[in-house]
Amino acid sequence: MTDTAISKNPQGGASRRRSHNLELGARGEQIAAEYLLGIGCEILSRNWRSGRTGELDLVVRERGVLVAVEVKTRSGTGYGSPLEAITARKTARLRELLLSWVRAHRPVSGKLRIDAIAVTLSEGQPPQITHLRGIS
Repeated sequence: MTDTAISKNPQGGASRRRSHNLELGARGEQIAAEYLLGIGCEILSRNWRSGRTGELDLVVRERGVLVAVEVKTRSGTGYGSPLEAITARKTARLRELLLSWVRAHRPVSGKLRIDAIAVTLSEGQPPQITHLRGIS
């Protein structure tokens, strides 16, 4: 075998894509967290998991309201707005997850809300952030 042998791993492309998407998502969540801190939110949880039912990207407190924040990040708009990926089914799951978070943490706040933040990272451009409050 020579030094130029090619790996025959059929998952190679998929695993690189998945790794890229995970890095992109983590970067978008960090940008969203910094944005939320900048507008006066307190971050209570990041990437909170409830068993197999899913994950809340961010849980924040904004002026006494507990907010679950779904962050969607894209490297461009070729596949549409990142917010288009948030379906009614996803929103229902976010509601369930937020209630699970409340049961687990027993916060003082009584009001709950679900927000979505889209982060678009285009090369050579500053991140574009769209924040939708109360999507559910």
